[in-house]
Amino acid sequence: PFAGNDYIKRTDTIINESKTMEKIINYISRGQGLGIKFLLLFSLIVAVFYAVGTKFAGDQFFVPAAQKAADAFLPIRIENGIVTEPENTVKNYTFVLGEGKVPDAESFNLTMDTTVDSLDTSGLKEGLYLTKRALYVVQRTQTRVYELEDSSYFPQGDYTDTFHSVVNWAVVFVGLFGFVAFFILYFIVVIFYATCSYIVSAIFRKQYDFDLRMRLSTLAFIATNVVFTVLGWFGFSSNLIFLLAVLALQALVIKELPGKQAQAAQ
Repeated sequence: PFAGNDYIKRTDTIINESKTMEKIINYISRGQGLGIKFLLLFSLIVAVFYAVGTKFAGDQFFVPAAQKAADAFLPIRIENGIVTEPENTVKNYTFVLGEGKVPDAESFNLTMDTTVDSLDTSGLKEGLYLTKRALYVVQRTQTRVYELEDSSYFPQGDYTDTFHSVVNWAVVFVGLFGFVAFFILYFIVVIFYATCSYIVSAIFRKQYDFDLRMRLSTLAFIATNVVFTVLGWFGFSSNLIFLLAVLALQALVIKELPGKQAQAAQ
């Protein structure tokens, strides 16, 4: 009896998989549109994933590191565009995200030198540099100099609430901007794969309109992306194999799809 139950379960599984495949084939061959709704949904899921990651990393790593930096540098007083507190002081601090918690944690150099008005930026490492009269933002590709203006005072204290607020705004930005950016990127990529499908369909001597190719490529791209995301957690990544995997999925479906003339006859 137990063997019989196992056989029934396997049969049910095969039937369910067959029905799922049939639904996919029907959507691709008889559906409407370009698969935009699936791309929108997938883009939203990816954007939410990144937003949640930003929230976690921000609260766990950025806020504590930022508070340590504030404790190291504050108080700072600026009067009429000149740092008057602390005077004639040199401080260096390495801002590390996830210090002691994350392997190869990102680091950023912070330096205050109120003994000079300006700096020679050649040879400076990436970071923020504050002199008596200016703030230097040094990046890999460029250096920006912001002359200090007006007067302000930054006392020493607990700024964790402010830093948490910065993280929350970053989450909103990542979520909204990411959703739009991912959708545009994925849409362009799917157009590329839809164009590649002409080669795949030519092998099977079948012809389809572009809308069908877009629906096919959208589902193939999303399915491959999900699989490669999981593989990426284990350190596997290959753009070439990703491309071949999408084309292989296209071929698998095209093999089951009726040609253009067969569709018209149905």
